[in-house]
Amino acid sequence: MDEDLRSIQEARHLALAAKVAGDAWATASQTDVDRVVAAVAGAGRAAAPELAALAVKVTGYGRADHKEVKERYVTTEVHEAIAPLRTAGVVSSCPETGVVEIAEPVGVIGALIPTTNPVSTVLFKALIALKARNAIVMAPHPRAVEASLAAARVVADALRSAGAPDDLVSCMSEISLSGTNELMHHHRVSLLLATGSLAMVKAAYSSGKPTYAVGPGNVPVYVHGSADVDEAVDATLAGATFDYGTPCASEQAMIVDRSIERRARDRLESLGARFLTDAEAERLAPVVITPQGGIHPEGVGRSPAALAERAGFAADPRTTALVITPGGVGRDFPLSMEILSPTLKLYAVSGAEEGIERAGELLRFGGDGHTAGIWARDERVIAAFASAARAFRVLVNTSTCFGAMGGSAGLPASIMLGTGSWGGSITADNIGPLHLINRKRVARGIRDWRSIPQTARPQAGARTDAAAAPPPLGLSEDLVRRVLERLDEPSGGRR
Repeated sequence: MDEDLRSIQEARHLALAAKVAGDAWATASQTDVDRVVAAVAGAGRAAAPELAALAVKVTGYGRADHKEVKERYVTTEVHEAIAPLRTAGVVSSCPETGVVEIAEPVGVIGALIPTTNPVSTVLFKALIALKARNAIVMAPHPRAVEASLAAARVVADALRSAGAPDDLVSCMSEISLSGTNELMHHHRVSLLLATGSLAMVKAAYSSGKPTYAVGPGNVPVYVHGSADVDEAVDATLAGATFDYGTPCASEQAMIVDRSIERRARDRLESLGARFLTDAEAERLAPVVITPQGGIHPEGVGRSPAALAERAGFAADPRTTALVITPGGVGRDFPLSMEILSPTLKLYAVSGAEEGIERAGELLRFGGDGHTAGIWARDERVIAAFASAARAFRVLVNTSTCFGAMGGSAGLPASIMLGTGSWGGSITADNIGPLHLINRKRVARGIRDWRSIPQTARPQAGARTDAAAAPPPLGLSEDLVRRVLERLDEPSGGRR
């Protein structure tokens, strides 16, 4: 059996097994759900150091210490955020309307796992699926199979120890495009959670299954002249370089007022950032961007020194980021696109109006609907920026990388961030367990059905021709009568 056939067969087997496990889990009580989810979170948290190191070893992307932070965030902060949610039985009741909502699982979930976050995404999607009483099958990126499998095994072992059904959480080991497509189209899979390349996300949406997917985030950050410049630069650089720039909400570009440009540059350099010359930037471009204008996989999640070496120029090993000054946005300035590495674009503008416009250009060039940030003390500028930004997460005076996922801001804790219709997604929400339940609504009568307007219930023997119909809203009965009489004349029907 060749690779494609093995992958297809595995997808079918895991989907069928997940259906059996999911049917059993669908009857779990809220108490059992919460107990099992807590056990999985604890197991993932304990395994975080080992899994983080494995993810970097297998993929070559990112930093193990930062990946461990993400895994601990998922298994601690996300878990604490979802723990109080009711996802079994009656989840809401409104005496005024007489409507009671009962949670029902969606069924088997197919989950696409990206190579940039092969462990934290497995842990996150497992937790929210289990909390909503669903089974889930992971389809990892071919480059990250070993790491995603290891994470799934940690979850499976915790489920077994907690007495949950086998096969609730599983992961494909034979990966091919055909096998992943088989999983997405399998008749037992009810919903998809898609995190990955734009091509894979589009494939998920075209599968015919309900899909929650995320898009690219070419995140702009505008630093207004009224801002605390040092704090803004510190936070922006920390987000842009976290896990070597692999999170989708990482700061991609910093737009600064010219009045504070020199101070921002000095602060960046003091923090170890290296400004590239135009020639160096030109040599870096093919390292991080493909000839077709996509993200180059060999430039993702690499250290600044490694990127510089590949581009043929030197950089101190202590360099924190490579700073680029593209001069514009769009296809003529390829480095203005989203780059999943520790790079930062810097733009200088002449005030808020130009800064807001530049941020909009960056979002339109591959970041629509995702995230934007602003640093300012002037509330009028903040309001203008938030109103104009084509992003569904606007972070104010905090890092977009850490704020968008609910870490440093009061947004729902999640590492799956919808981009809404602007970014081609079905939702603009931070995805969580409540997106993975169906709500059955039981509605009691609250008023006499006889009170329904008579026009909605034809009476026995009533005329049904135009003459018997009530006049349209806004027209007097006399006007309607005269129009109908006119239509009865021999020539009326021809006029």
